[in-house]
Amino acid sequence: MKYFFSGIGGIGMSSLALYTKYKGYDVAGSNNANSERTQYLKNKDIDISIGHSEENVKDADLVIKSTAIKSDNPEILYAQKNNITILNRMEYLNYILKTNYSIGITGTDGKTTTTAMISHILKESGCNPTVFLGGIHDNLEDGNFRMGTGPIISEVDESDGFIRNTITDVSIITNLRPDHLEHYNNSFENLIDSIYTHASHAKDFVLLNGDDSILNVFNDNLVVSFGSDDKSDYYFFNRQPHGYYQTFEVNYKNKYVGMIKINLPGIHYAYDAIAAVAYALEHGISFEKIQKALETFNSVNRRFNVLFKNSHIFVVDDYAHTPEEVEYTIKAAKEYFPDFPIIAIFQPHRYTRLFRNYKKFSQVLENADKVFVYRIYSAFEDPIDGVDERKMAKLITDSEFVDSENEMIDRILDIENGVFLFLGAGDITNVAKKISKIFEKKYENAVS
Repeated sequence: MKYFFSGIGGIGMSSLALYTKYKGYDVAGSNNANSERTQYLKNKDIDISIGHSEENVKDADLVIKSTAIKSDNPEILYAQKNNITILNRMEYLNYILKTNYSIGITGTDGKTTTTAMISHILKESGCNPTVFLGGIHDNLEDGNFRMGTGPIISEVDESDGFIRNTITDVSIITNLRPDHLEHYNNSFENLIDSIYTHASHAKDFVLLNGDDSILNVFNDNLVVSFGSDDKSDYYFFNRQPHGYYQTFEVNYKNKYVGMIKINLPGIHYAYDAIAAVAYALEHGISFEKIQKALETFNSVNRRFNVLFKNSHIFVVDDYAHTPEEVEYTIKAAKEYFPDFPIIAIFQPHRYTRLFRNYKKFSQVLENADKVFVYRIYSAFEDPIDGVDERKMAKLITDSEFVDSENEMIDRILDIENGVFLFLGAGDITNVAKKISKIFEKKYENAVS
């Protein structure tokens, strides 16, 4: 049987393609451009066509399509005309999740790191999980995927509206905010209802953020909560930033459990870690094994990655693209680099998100000492009249709009001291990587 993945280069699609390949099926796919992921898949003997054509799917038995693939895509039109079954990415993942004991992690922020932490703990504890991750992590054999014989751990994306049909044994919800509402008829209530429906399907238990006012009203006898005070079952306290790492102590129902150390700054990572600790303890893993695993946990790609550092200049690349993520990441940078100014380089991601969050983004970016606003990354969305990143830049006290990569690099090179904090889910990461290479050549003795 031949599986064809239309839009195979996406982070979620590529992990599904690897799973299918390792299951022994014939796998092929198409993508609109070459990328690191498409090259990786080619190295795994997966046939990939660059560009979309009906010729690509003529011998396919099943087509799995990315959310980014439009209905007028020639591969989709051919499959429809010739009665080839078409599944959305999440529909296929939902099928896979039913084949073994499964843990699904969802939420607006933090789901990728939480998924990676849980996967690392279970892997280090000998549970041999299969993992689907929405990012690249060095601890996974295939970056965003690993094939195992144990439970399936999967990031469950709420962004495309299919989550209400996702059934897992354990549902973990990191938090919930009004994002991706374009897939929910622009209604936060519809998103909440979909998340609650997903959680109600959990066969074993639901683990959720007890500090989240939207989630903590979910009333079910299977609920276990995590948070930062004794309203939750598992909670962290006495969080201590130590520059390059942080520690916190853990209680379970007001009984002391122990101390956790993670090599990431910021309270948002403490929330990710307490969620991972709570799940692992519920799974039956000893606290000592959890401690040891989290001490060796390194960040997921584009989650507070320090790309360059010397005595006075630092480059940090982060995927933060919602107002809350941007705020937490800037504050984390201040914990990590308390003696240096924070220069935020922010790229808005999606017109719909910027439209809903002009004021919020401008407010949280005020936490930085200096802000450069980069051209918007559309993520395949059409422009919205009146939505302009320049408008947001004008709302921030010390801010400049920069339209091109070369101009951004020139502006950065004019600054001789500080932390360049790149923020966004788009191609701003390319600028971070280029400026890091420039700094490496400029400061040959730097430790990177």
